[in-house]
Amino acid sequence: MHLLLLRHGETDWNSAGRIQGHTDTPLNARGVEQAEQLAARVAAEGRIDALYTSPLARAHMTAEIIARRITHTPLCDDRLKEKSLGELDGMTMLDFQQRYPDLYARWQVSQEHVPLPGEETPPEFARRVQTFLDDVRARHANGARVVIVAHGGTIGMVIATLIGLDINRRLPFWFDNASVSLMDLGGSRPRLRLLNDTCHLRNGCQQQMSK
Repeated sequence: MHLLLLRHGETDWNSAGRIQGHTDTPLNARGVEQAEQLAARVAAEGRIDALYTSPLARAHMTAEIIARRITHTPLCDDRLKEKSLGELDGMTMLDFQQRYPDLYARWQVSQEHVPLPGEETPPEFARRVQTFLDDVRARHANGARVVIVAHGGTIGMVIATLIGLDINRRLPFWFDNASVSLMDLGGSRPRLRLLNDTCHLRNGCQQQMSK
């Protein structure tokens, strides 16, 4: 099975550097354009067997744009929502620093998870991602090609869960808006074939993701 892990296009909160978490923000004009470019790339890949999306507007809008190219109805799943950041939702990094200076200082330097006020904990986040992955693997054949449109934190947790990273350490991933990552689950072990690729937003891509 191939999992095509797609981050949603840009929102106004992304461009302003605001933490979104569970806050439901739509794509902005640039985000719609990015989603169109992402959709063209996915459509060029050939057969797609399923399209799953977070129900949050920024992901669902991206998935709907992709769906028009691949003729699959997006299947919403709450387990694909971004991690809830609790009281930090809506803040910029400067807001965070000013409101919680000691916590911010620890968060800046720690390699271990630093608990944030009101957040969804790493074990809670990992459990909902794992149950989603279990359902997808049970629902689709080994050779299936499944598109998942979600959020940076969610995609990071999907990859961490599949390759067995310690979720109590801060994950080393960054995902740009409208980026593509690819996990191959077809062999004896999961393989990360592509990470945070955005060639479709620049000068085009030279090869198919699944090759």
